[in-house]
Amino acid sequence: MKVPSRLRTPVGAALLSAVFPGLGQAAVGQTYRGFIIAIPALVTAAVVGLIFIFDRQSILNLALNQQWLTNLLLVDIAGLVYHAFAVVDAYLAAGRFAERQDRRHDQETRRPPGRSNPAAIKWMSALGVGAVLMSTVAVHGTVAQVDMDWQHALYCLTAKIPCWVTDPGPDATATDNGPDATDIAIASDQPGPLDSGQASLTPMPTYDMNSIPTFSTTTDSQNWDADGELNILLAGIGVERGTTAGELGFDSLMVVRTSITTGQAELISIPRNSYCTPLPTKEIAANYQHPGYNCPAGSFGPPFFNLANEILDQCKKWPIPEFAATCGQRGDPNRYVRAYKGLEMTVGTLLGIHIDGSIWMNPTGLSLLVDALGGVTIHVGYELYDKPCGPAGTRQQILGSKMPIPGNSVCGDSLHWGYYVPTHEAGVQQMKDQAAQSSGGLTVIPVSGTAVDVGIIIKPGTYHMNGAWALAYARTRIYDPQGDFGRSVRQQNFMTSMRKQLDPCHFASLDNVLPLIGAVQAVPQGFNTDLDITNAQNLKAWAGIAKTVLGDNIQQLPLTPQTVGEPRGQGYIGWDPADTLPKLRALVKAGWDESMPGAGASAIDSGSSAC
Repeated sequence: MKVPSRLRTPVGAALLSAVFPGLGQAAVGQTYRGFIIAIPALVTAAVVGLIFIFDRQSILNLALNQQWLTNLLLVDIAGLVYHAFAVVDAYLAAGRFAERQDRRHDQETRRPPGRSNPAAIKWMSALGVGAVLMSTVAVHGTVAQVDMDWQHALYCLTAKIPCWVTDPGPDATATDNGPDATDIAIASDQPGPLDSGQASLTPMPTYDMNSIPTFSTTTDSQNWDADGELNILLAGIGVERGTTAGELGFDSLMVVRTSITTGQAELISIPRNSYCTPLPTKEIAANYQHPGYNCPAGSFGPPFFNLANEILDQCKKWPIPEFAATCGQRGDPNRYVRAYKGLEMTVGTLLGIHIDGSIWMNPTGLSLLVDALGGVTIHVGYELYDKPCGPAGTRQQILGSKMPIPGNSVCGDSLHWGYYVPTHEAGVQQMKDQAAQSSGGLTVIPVSGTAVDVGIIIKPGTYHMNGAWALAYARTRIYDPQGDFGRSVRQQNFMTSMRKQLDPCHFASLDNVLPLIGAVQAVPQGFNTDLDITNAQNLKAWAGIAKTVLGDNIQQLPLTPQTVGEPRGQGYIGWDPADTLPKLRALVKAGWDESMPGAGASAIDSGSSAC
């Protein structure tokens, strides 16, 4: 086959060898040399092709292996050197070929030598090959960046200390940053109607301390399917001003309970402000003889969202054997995994089920993930709004009264600056951009004096929301008539909407890996887990289970005073061992109904997958 003359020039040959090493050499007649140079590339292409044809699963396994990813990075660097050599060698070979052609032409035409190759042409040729080399470096640099991003995401996803934490030490203290703060911090706001005054709260019946179990040794990560269920705790961290990013106060707490054999699922929302939470073991309960709030001994008295922070800072009160050796050490590497495990044990005790692991979500990363996946479609059933409010005459009350947003601008003794946008100015701009295209369905109004608080209106309707608006829908609560309970329902709607639009096999299939590269950037800022996700077999099995969780298979169970009762009329649920706690466990059990739609679907076990 005749090679076009432009591809036999130095720049043309260099470009051919950039596309595939050795092609440029072959184009200028050095076929044998080109074949020798092409051997490493040919072998690599053949091996990759055979793996794709016969053993794709091994690539998924290797993609979860940090050592293999590090080796891949080294191979990419070696590949860059090899690729650059092939390009430069082709350029030089084509130059020698051009000189021979010029000499032959000069001899045939009797033209003085050198006139056909002036200095200007050489400079242009050098610039051209420089551009080809830069493109080659850019390709290998992109591969290296993806590799490093992927490694960083894997590390952060399972790191013992979440990558978003800036101060993991037990001495972290809150600071008041004021209305202009732009740093992300974790919420620690206390519920208004509930207080710890003993006189106003009727004591609850006590627990039989002898009936509380003691510790037992388990291997949860290996035996997650022993009870026929996959139960995952989802904790959404709250973001407000005034606390450190080393805390774990949560806005939302849900349990996804899934049957391994049928795919039926139960999505349970646990109120963040519930109190008198029963503790999971005799060893822990013994440290809470006087929990406050007139709660029974052996329970955690304060609002539930404080519990994870309690475990972070009180390891001696939470004697979990596998983490005992590092308890009390400064910079304790097990501080966060202890908090995860302690909360999982407590939630399991509360609901009467076993929790296999937890996933913690920071709003910044969740917003980035929604954007990376192209947004989420959410049906809004009733109007939502938020704006500044406060006692009469305060700056917040005056600002709120001037905004064309529904709702009273007076809100008791609290000071509220409006909806706090956790993704800062970039998130505010996202909200403005989408509001401008929503035909009046979405409204955002900046709050004077702060760059990260806004007033919002979300009218009833169906919207394909970006990450910033999806978070606003799921997180705003001050003006919701049902408060945190209404927010729990909205958060369940958000999660089920995400599930309907995202095929979980996306995360276990190489065919769809490219759309996930953008989502990888969200992981270090937003997600951390103690689940054994680096086990590719587990990951594929979990994706297969999630594949069956569709439509009517999902039962939503938001726990509210209407469903389990409210023993003291405080507006919050207290877990009374004689009343609300038995009702809760009965509701959880009732939601697990073998007759529900989808029961009896194709069985899935830890060694197979529907993906």
